[in-house]
Amino acid sequence: MNEAAVRVSVVVPVFNAGSRLEQALDSVAAQTYGDREVVIVDDGSTDPITARVLADAARRPGITVHRTPNRGPALARNLAIERSRGAYILPLDADDYLGPRYLELTVPVLDAEPDLGVIYTWVGLVGAHDGVWRPGAFVLPDLLSCNTIHVTALFRRELWVDVGGYDARFAEANEDWDLWLGAAARGWKGRCVPEVLCYYRRGSTGRDARSRAPGVSALLMRTMVAKHRALYEAHLEEAFGAMFERLVATNASLESLYYHPVLRRIRRLRTRLGWARGE
Repeated sequence: MNEAAVRVSVVVPVFNAGSRLEQALDSVAAQTYGDREVVIVDDGSTDPITARVLADAARRPGITVHRTPNRGPALARNLAIERSRGAYILPLDADDYLGPRYLELTVPVLDAEPDLGVIYTWVGLVGAHDGVWRPGAFVLPDLLSCNTIHVTALFRRELWVDVGGYDARFAEANEDWDLWLGAAARGWKGRCVPEVLCYYRRGSTGRDARSRAPGVSALLMRTMVAKHRALYEAHLEEAFGAMFERLVATNASLESLYYHPVLRRIRRLRTRLGWARGE
């Protein structure tokens, strides 16, 4: 790490992010907390819009850009952290963005509590989904049943070193979940700031969509269990109980939607129209 350290390094892996990257970088520039840098790793981007945004970013003060062949976001984040100078690390995906007070409201918590490893916040959902994600607890066994927090969370550099960085085996998704699970297993503690301070964009294409494709999510889960088998065996009942509870809750939500009065009237209307046409 460079001797001229800063407090926070915002690390941004980029692959063909296009104009979304501008919004992400502008959201960092708008932070009310100033002791920071931005480290970008261009993970083999090929589209001209991304190339232009990266060229412009490289001329901004406080931003450095590194380039590698396409290897995936896990290794891109690891390289960005290796090249960064901050005591605290904030991963930011190139199509997500921050609220202006993110660092102002999270950095002092880590400063004041040395035994705390990670601070995370509520997340605004944008793009193909909306609403607010209120993350769960940073504890076992909760983290065994699902990824309870978003990738954009402020953590100590020592946590990343202790876990061994992001694991490139999770190329499609879940490299952040794996990091959090490894950190919790090693005794690191986390806390949530109950305020929407970052924004997560989901689209119909891209890595997030590919991770939900048939067979891919199961493969990722098998990889997670294989890597952390001892943890899953030690917390088997709690982990699978929590997974089943989430599944039941999801089914209940779908049933309530199916039986909503408006949808029931639409279904009856469609049935009547079908009869009128002789279908």
